[in-house]
Amino acid sequence: MSLRRFFPYSLFLLAQLGPLAGASRSAIDNLHLPSLFSKTGVHETRKASSLHLKSVGIFHVFHPPPWGGGNQFLMALRAELQHRHVEVLDNQIAPHTTRVYMANAITFKTEPFAQAMKKIRRHDEKLKLVHRLDGPYYCSRYGKDPRKEPKIINYSEDNRVYQINHQFACASIFQSKWSLEMNRLLGYKPKEPVTVIPNAVNGDIFHNRSRREWDPYLTRQVRVLSSAWANNERKGFKTYQWLDQHLPWGRYKYTYIGNLADGYSYDNIETLPPVTSEELAPLLRDHDIYIAASYLEPCSNALLEAMASGMPVIYQKGSGHDELVKEAGLGYDVAEEIPDLLEKMVANYAYYQARINILNIKQVTDMYLKVYDYCLSH
Repeated sequence: MSLRRFFPYSLFLLAQLGPLAGASRSAIDNLHLPSLFSKTGVHETRKASSLHLKSVGIFHVFHPPPWGGGNQFLMALRAELQHRHVEVLDNQIAPHTTRVYMANAITFKTEPFAQAMKKIRRHDEKLKLVHRLDGPYYCSRYGKDPRKEPKIINYSEDNRVYQINHQFACASIFQSKWSLEMNRLLGYKPKEPVTVIPNAVNGDIFHNRSRREWDPYLTRQVRVLSSAWANNERKGFKTYQWLDQHLPWGRYKYTYIGNLADGYSYDNIETLPPVTSEELAPLLRDHDIYIAASYLEPCSNALLEAMASGMPVIYQKGSGHDELVKEAGLGYDVAEEIPDLLEKMVANYAYYQARINILNIKQVTDMYLKVYDYCLSH
């Protein structure tokens, strides 16, 4: 079908490019974009955010949950924007009404998007695109660590991300400093200005109200939980396998919720299939400690869901987990460290739980709006 049908030379252009579907400031480290965020805190950022933005476009193929963490975050962001009476266009360009768009990596139909943007920008250079970057795919899809590989291979997915980024973006957003560093180690240069904004969860679903009270006298088993949507090795299944064989099961009760990688089954860990967010949230509030065994992880939504539900964390060190957990948990390098870390956390549970400090979706939305404002004014 010809693009001319979608892009007549008129005052209103509409492109249907994909399937329609519906803390504290210390938690953020803003890189190369100091003017976007006030040093005095989130409240000043909120006052400075776009109060008059009427609409924004998001390019991402949305999936109903249960699904991956990026999808979950974008659903929460979209819902918060709509709550603020901002119209959100899914995978559409309507330049007469919507001047700023956000693309999520390449989780949308990139070819028709690129053709449409090129055609529109020949007549309207003021259309703006904020690019939310992820991964890189080198880590998240292929399970490789550029800090350890003797030879770097640039995969087609990452190359495509940066084709979109360099050609159309007015600003780049990363979910963690770790993700930005991994992309740069692969030789990629994201479009400036660049900032780091972590994900956040839907606080109407994931919260710590009515959660199971901690029993300091340990008259019951300590309830441990892990969760994941993806079933690739990077999600930590070998670690869970080791724990299944070595934890003292009279002391701990362990639940895993999500998909399992092929070839894995557990004798002592109870496994449940993926569930919706509404079903997962009360299960998180009913458990005590979260174990995040995934690695090469930009910004785990599963981890954020657990922390928002009041769970301190034992986590695999070396990626985005470190930036989210900070003093609200204990990190490990190898699985053999986990039993001792669990004992330490049990002995000091209130200390770690009290140090959970993550941004909520309102604060994160303020920061996204600030980036949109920047692009619209430059």
